[in-house]
Amino acid sequence: MNQRRRTQNDLRFIKAEHVIRSSFICLIAEAGFEELSVTGIVTKAHIGRGTFYLHYKDKYDLLHTFEKEITADMQEIIRSIQTAGLEAVRQITIKLFTYFEDNITIMQALFGQKGDLGFQNRIKEMVWYAEFSKIFVRSIREFGSAVPLEYLASYIESSINSLFLTWLRKENRESPEEITGIIMELMLTTMRSS
Repeated sequence: MNQRRRTQNDLRFIKAEHVIRSSFICLIAEAGFEELSVTGIVTKAHIGRGTFYLHYKDKYDLLHTFEKEITADMQEIIRSIQTAGLEAVRQITIKLFTYFEDNITIMQALFGQKGDLGFQNRIKEMVWYAEFSKIFVRSIREFGSAVPLEYLASYIESSINSLFLTWLRKENRESPEEITGIIMELMLTTMRSS
């Protein structure tokens, strides 16, 4: 145990971790997650298989690490906002899209067409549905919508996820503030007409 802790603080360990993760993201963007192999990762990273296995069991373990980190980061952003109502939704959306923009290469690889669909669905369920859409629903209820909560949450989750993916694919993406304005306007327009 003590040896493992020392190894993880070792500069070589940290550098290897970085090159493995960078190679993984690069290869997903190039060939896709399904075509990806440990051999491809170690070749791209210029490391030995043993070095890879010091860090991860396989490509799924590596993907799971990204999943845990992204989920935790997004949940922290959502839970960090102390205001309520539509102002909370606006602040959360800006912060989330700022996070996506700051990590755009990773986001485009993992959430792009060559990413893993299971990963994308788990993030969608754990964050967009379980966290974000519920806050949005509570805020929208102020407008007196008669739509049952579970349908409203599902609609918002699907819409937000679709808008996120559209934004991600664009070459000239809107700023976090601009995309937030678009999302808020679309959602409020929809709710006013219901």
